[in-house]
Amino acid sequence: MTSAGLLSSIRMERVAEDIWTLVNVPSPTGREQKAAQAYAEMLRAAGAEVGPEEPDPRRPCVLARLKGNRPGRRILLAGHLDHIAVPHAAPARDARTISGRGSADMKSGLAAIVEILRLLSAAGRDFPGEIMVAAYGMHEAPIGDSSTLTHLIQRGIAADAAIVMESDHSNRDKAVVAGAGQCIWNLTLRRAEAACHELNRSPEADHLLECALRAAAALRAQDQFLRQSTAGHSLLRPESLFIGQMHYGDFYNRAPDVCTMQGTRRWHPGRSFDSVQKEIRELLSALPAFPGVTVQCDLRLTGDAYEVSPDESIVQALRLAWQTVTGTIMPLAGTSVVTDANRLAPLARIPTVLIGFDNEHFNEDLLELGIEALDQLFNRHKRIGISRAD
Repeated sequence: MTSAGLLSSIRMERVAEDIWTLVNVPSPTGREQKAAQAYAEMLRAAGAEVGPEEPDPRRPCVLARLKGNRPGRRILLAGHLDHIAVPHAAPARDARTISGRGSADMKSGLAAIVEILRLLSAAGRDFPGEIMVAAYGMHEAPIGDSSTLTHLIQRGIAADAAIVMESDHSNRDKAVVAGAGQCIWNLTLRRAEAACHELNRSPEADHLLECALRAAAALRAQDQFLRQSTAGHSLLRPESLFIGQMHYGDFYNRAPDVCTMQGTRRWHPGRSFDSVQKEIRELLSALPAFPGVTVQCDLRLTGDAYEVSPDESIVQALRLAWQTVTGTIMPLAGTSVVTDANRLAPLARIPTVLIGFDNEHFNEDLLELGIEALDQLFNRHKRIGISRAD
């Protein structure tokens, strides 16, 4: 079937129904089993071969494939099943909106994968190679550590190229070919004496606050240095060191014995997680010594930095497809948001690009369907005269 035929077969109402089905199966990080089972059934109904099942119940995932009718490349379509584990209202739906945790991030992308397989299967699998699907949990930090996807990579999941069906609002309608690395750092400052009433504290008790203020100032100064010295990457924001939380004390007249801070460090391709760890530890070791106060910093990798050449065939194919459908050139872009491309590209060595629904509300619970606008997009081939076969 031609590109025009496939595009005209897309039914956004059907995609919306698939999203609605998935949103009604809660899948907070670490509890994705029921969503994995539901998604496996959807893929089977779309014509895919599903399995083998992941034997480890701690890492529920779905693997599927749809083979074409002639030899060719293996393309992996990937996405995560889980959503952040926070309270939310029950799913709701009207003519234009689906609300429910995970609807935008990223059950919309998973539903798009189902529609792709459904169309290709109905068209007689008239394409070269093989479409592979991987859907997994344990993605959303800080609970998720991408262990499920990492486990799949370590088992040897292989593809010639990959598309992660997710994007971010700032890169809507762009080909994302570079991603910043990110880690979460946790800083704990502790004094030897126990917490006590402010009137009973020793003179040394205030060393904890002094050390915390010095540490915060040093981290902020490093952030300013990074922003000024790493602004040269054409597709990415400058590197950063962000303080997201700082907890000192638990009552208005009690001298605490511990202070904690937490935040992120984001870096460009070419820098390693090891070098980032060394940088932060050296920064903290340069703090003045405060008697009785210990400083401990733990860092956890969320996703490594990566960069895919614009000359990769998957990038060129994506941009050509976009131009064919819309008549416009798809710009190249980079993202500082950690996606599964931050695992697939650097760890599995699979050229990976991002494309997905507009995630303006990612990590939230609202998806604007925009069915009329999407139908207009998918039907633009009638106006620009697509005639080229796949």
